[in-house]
Amino acid sequence: MEGSTQELRQILSTPPPNWQPPPGPPPNPITILHASLENLRNTGDTHYLFLRTLLEVLNNHGFFHAAGGDSTNNVTTPLSGDEEQLLFHCATGLRHVVLFRWDSFLPSFRSCIRDFLLALGLGLTCGGNNLLPRTVTMACLSCASSFWKRGWTQTNDASIQKDDQQSYLESLMTNLFPTMQRFHNAENNEADQELLFGYLNSLLASPFEQQQQSAATPQTRYTAAMSASFLSLLIGEFTGGNSSSARYNLPLEFHRACHSIFESGSSDGNNLSVGKKSGLDATLHTSMAALSSLVGYILNNSTNAVQDESLLELGSNIINVMCDVLSWEFGVGASNFNGSSNKSSSSSKNNQGVLSRPPQRWREVLVNPEFLGAMITVYTNIRIGPTGSSGNISGSSATGTRSRMAHGLRQLLLQLSSIADGPIFANENERGAYAGFLLDGCLNVLEAILNEQQQQQQSSLDDDLVGAEIVDLVTILSRLTTNFRIKILCQLPSPSFPRYLTALCTMGKWLLESSLKECIRVEGDVESMEGADWRNDAIIQILGCSDAMADDYWLVSNTGGSGTTDAIAATNASRALASELAPLYGPYCMCRVQMSCMEEHYIAKQEEELDEIREEISAVGLEEEMASAASLGRLNVFGSMTTLSGMFQQDMPRLVYLFESAGTDGGIMTPEMAELLEKARMLILCAGHLLTDDCAGETPAIPESAIHACQQQSGAGNSESCAASIAGLVEMLKSVAESQAMKVATYPLDPRLSPLLAKTLLWFYRRWAPAYLLPSNSDEYRENTTGILTAYSTPETAQPIVSFCTTLSLLYFCHWPQEKEVQEESTALLLALAKKGPFVRSLMVNNSPSFEKIAALHSICASLRNNATLPEVSAAMTAVVGEGGDLSMDVVRGYMRLPYDDRARVLTCLVVACSDMQDEKANAMLNGCLKAVEAPFSTLVQALGNKQANSKDINVQESACLSILLYGGIVLASEMSEPERIPHFLTRTLPHLSGVMTFYAWDLTICEGLLKLFRDYAEQFIAMMTRDQCIDLFTASASLLKHYSEHHCKNRVVVKRSLEADVEEEFEEEQKYNDVMCATQLLIHLGTKDFTNICNTDSSSSNRVETNQITDVIFFGLQQILPLMTQGLLQFPTLCRHYFSLVGFMVETYPEKLCALPFDLFNSLLDSLLFGMSHSDPLVSKSSLQGLASLAREHLNTRALASHLSAKGDIFDICTGRLIQEVVFQPIIWDRLEPAGMALLPLAAIDVQKFIGLVNAISQQLGSDDKQRRLHAAFEKLIKPDMLARVAAEGREGRVVRVQFKNDFNVFVRDVQSLLIMK
Repeated sequence: MEGSTQELRQILSTPPPNWQPPPGPPPNPITILHASLENLRNTGDTHYLFLRTLLEVLNNHGFFHAAGGDSTNNVTTPLSGDEEQLLFHCATGLRHVVLFRWDSFLPSFRSCIRDFLLALGLGLTCGGNNLLPRTVTMACLSCASSFWKRGWTQTNDASIQKDDQQSYLESLMTNLFPTMQRFHNAENNEADQELLFGYLNSLLASPFEQQQQSAATPQTRYTAAMSASFLSLLIGEFTGGNSSSARYNLPLEFHRACHSIFESGSSDGNNLSVGKKSGLDATLHTSMAALSSLVGYILNNSTNAVQDESLLELGSNIINVMCDVLSWEFGVGASNFNGSSNKSSSSSKNNQGVLSRPPQRWREVLVNPEFLGAMITVYTNIRIGPTGSSGNISGSSATGTRSRMAHGLRQLLLQLSSIADGPIFANENERGAYAGFLLDGCLNVLEAILNEQQQQQQSSLDDDLVGAEIVDLVTILSRLTTNFRIKILCQLPSPSFPRYLTALCTMGKWLLESSLKECIRVEGDVESMEGADWRNDAIIQILGCSDAMADDYWLVSNTGGSGTTDAIAATNASRALASELAPLYGPYCMCRVQMSCMEEHYIAKQEEELDEIREEISAVGLEEEMASAASLGRLNVFGSMTTLSGMFQQDMPRLVYLFESAGTDGGIMTPEMAELLEKARMLILCAGHLLTDDCAGETPAIPESAIHACQQQSGAGNSESCAASIAGLVEMLKSVAESQAMKVATYPLDPRLSPLLAKTLLWFYRRWAPAYLLPSNSDEYRENTTGILTAYSTPETAQPIVSFCTTLSLLYFCHWPQEKEVQEESTALLLALAKKGPFVRSLMVNNSPSFEKIAALHSICASLRNNATLPEVSAAMTAVVGEGGDLSMDVVRGYMRLPYDDRARVLTCLVVACSDMQDEKANAMLNGCLKAVEAPFSTLVQALGNKQANSKDINVQESACLSILLYGGIVLASEMSEPERIPHFLTRTLPHLSGVMTFYAWDLTICEGLLKLFRDYAEQFIAMMTRDQCIDLFTASASLLKHYSEHHCKNRVVVKRSLEADVEEEFEEEQKYNDVMCATQLLIHLGTKDFTNICNTDSSSSNRVETNQITDVIFFGLQQILPLMTQGLLQFPTLCRHYFSLVGFMVETYPEKLCALPFDLFNSLLDSLLFGMSHSDPLVSKSSLQGLASLAREHLNTRALASHLSAKGDIFDICTGRLIQEVVFQPIIWDRLEPAGMALLPLAAIDVQKFIGLVNAISQQLGSDDKQRRLHAAFEKLIKPDMLARVAAEGREGRVVRVQFKNDFNVFVRDVQSLLIMK
């Protein structure tokens, strides 16, 4: 043993043989050390330097004298920093060597190393106060836990030949440490495991035994604490989360078997016989016994226990074990275990998104309400000091340890509150009692925190520690709410449920008020606020609780019922929510609005601008938070409306005065004005979320809570007041919007007029008007003749709102044309009204002068560029409205300044609103809008064709862009009534539209506009076109793609995307190739089955076109874009998905056409498929693999690729090799398992001998003979000659082959993946 340390240091300081240092400057000593260390580990440490050095260093410092009970020399000396590092590397190196050379070591020697390292880690070799450093002890315990797992499923092999050096080292360890506990039974591995848990149980119990409680030494508690740490590490090894499973050099079957045996006691998942426990069960009972002793000791000695740092450290470790046990993933071992679980001793406690379903055998341990109550009491003692002050006071010696133990207890309670319904509960009553104990305990602590805050104005508590405590507690409450649901919580013994709601409300108010006070302290500088993050997290959890209860299906479906027990309970629960929890909504709105106002005041005062990305993130977060807060407000709609109305009325005079002052005082915006505008905006957002839902893709409807609040039978006595309050708020917002809009018409540039406020008002009416005007809640409407359903249910009551919305949009179109977000909301509002139904459309067309003006403005400006001259404007006005029209020049010129895409959106609204064929006025307006687009375009096309206009003239180009975008607005009106009129109108124009490409093929902007137009037209109307209309679209698309490809595909250089680009830069780069995406999408829409089926229908037309003629254009277009599809372009995710969607469909449907492509194009196609099969996007990889399989099957059946094989004979060898190595042998295989197998099958069947040779070549790369043998065996089981001979079969025989191969391939992948993790 002497000299081992010096020898090891010499090896680690010398570069290993044949080592190639990294390029750059000469390697430093650290680099050489790690390289030499890795070399020594990989070569097997044949001289046992790791173990010998460990023994020598520890012996020199006297650790073995203390362990052996030598009283004459019972003094240990501390390790130096270099020695600590050396011992750490020795322990980890020893683990690597033993695990990789496991079968070369004697079983007794392996167990001796394991037991020796366990004793080191537990601190049993330490004397006095000198303990081994934590890095060394944890490395020893981790090594011991790995050895225990490695031998868990194995019986000892007596056939290993005796090794003298191993025997010597074993005797040396035994002599140096004669009291070391040994766990070695040569015949019974289970006995060793039982002995291990019994030993650990005794170590954990020793600090709490009656005869030792008063004299428990720090050493005893330290050993017990490290025993708990060992149990956590042991669980981590079996879950596979603490480290990569590859370090065992064993296949995945080993890890699956270990996981299953440790969980249930047997590899098949069945429990052991009665009286025996699995490793997981033994860990649970051991940790629970220790936890029970800990709880009892603290309760009996609360004064001294909470100040005993060693006891608190022990308690933290025991609790960590319990958390790890409860985090176990049951049922994973047999089928889904992959050796890379995310759960570990550190991460499992933060895994708050998964409910736990422990087995029934844990019932006696976990379902024990008395023990839950005791733990709550212990937690109270841990967080509260003996004098009544907080245990977290700065300066206390046990502060850090106490806070860690308190945090661990909270995490344990969180996991206990996550136990879902299942066999562990005997019935619902027991489940309710369990939830009640947890709920009452959390409420006791929350109420204590609130009392502490009320007793002292300036908190002396550590803000971060209190914040972590509050967040954890409200998270537990949120978990209880989502897990046990309101049905159980509301029927708990009184007053648990009302007390719970009151506590949520009180805590929420305190958090909001604290945040507001802090915001006031920093004068609106939210970046400087202290504790803002944890307060926001806690508020979000509280809102989540209210959201879960308010939207609970049991509550919603039973409220208002009669007679049944559930109906009575739900009604009572609903009333409790309204009376106890809903009052939180008012303080929420007040504090959030005031904080936002102060932030805006600070920004305006500092003249700062928020970063755009940060502003978007903040807006999304606010949207989600307000949506949750809306559920809270809807618990008492009348009370919430009263709060919002009062806040609005408070500031209405100031807001109106601000708008009236526009145009005076030089137009100066002060911080106070910015604050007022922000307050109005926030209140509008609150009202919008409270009164409306986001109905994207659904029929807009009034929220049920608003309907019930306004019903006379609601019983609240406020139904009429509630409906009047909603109507009054709407009118108030209407007056605000009108006040600002009228000033915009006069002073559009005044900074006191807020586009952001205008956008928010438009957003409110876009959500509110379609739901409340002529409401679609027909069942409720028939049952109720009063309330909010009838407030706007007639044309007379709805007309003012419709006129207001159209007038508001008109003013913004004409006077704020460059405010992009305002224009988007304005057109969205008009489109939402137009899609509401024929009654609203009739009100827009026949009773709204502003709508008529919008239609007239469109007709006037359809031929006017943004830079049109006054004579051109005057002529257009005269042609449309005559000399005496009521549209002024300023109004027309304002509308004319709208960006072309905004004008296109306005046209979409006009087409949808004027689409009722029974309305003559609507028909006339629709025809006028369409002719206003068609006439100038026809003139432009004729002028270009006759060369009367120069295509390169900027004004001519502008006119072309305008016409194309307006036609694009028309094709987006597919939601109109009788939409088949659009194809009838557009068909005669399609040749002229594609003909524009002949003049502007060089202009990428116009090309992209035309491709978008044809793409949208095909997508929106392909299903309703007649055969002749489809043929016209096909012909025009072919001409369009031909001219486009000649100028933008053949010689285009694709710049590879920068790997360092951020998300915004990547998006901007992808937009440069938006034309390629549009062309790809156009081909996808043209290639749909709907299109081909329609084109095959019978027709009297003599110009019949067959399906193959139509698909020719798709392949023509595909040929044009194939050269562009390099890996550089395919790195853009959206473009990549669209391309492979097209290619996957075409290769699977028409493989014979793709096989006939010229070799260069076919090679490009194949390269893109090989790139896509290993892509991170599962849809891309699936399309690529299916395409590869289709090409292989086509060649197998028809030898379609014979000509290409003559030019490049290894096509299929390359495909097969890359498929195996880049997909099958990689971890990505699991999300593309079936398509990969279906691609490998025909590839192997094409030439079996070549496939065998390829397998042999691949196996040579694995190195070891054992791996090669196992790989060959796996392939032999997968590839059966009789199966390959029937791959090309059709019908049932072919299906049987594919199903059989699919099952075999699943087994093959598991075997190979298991093999590949071995080194």
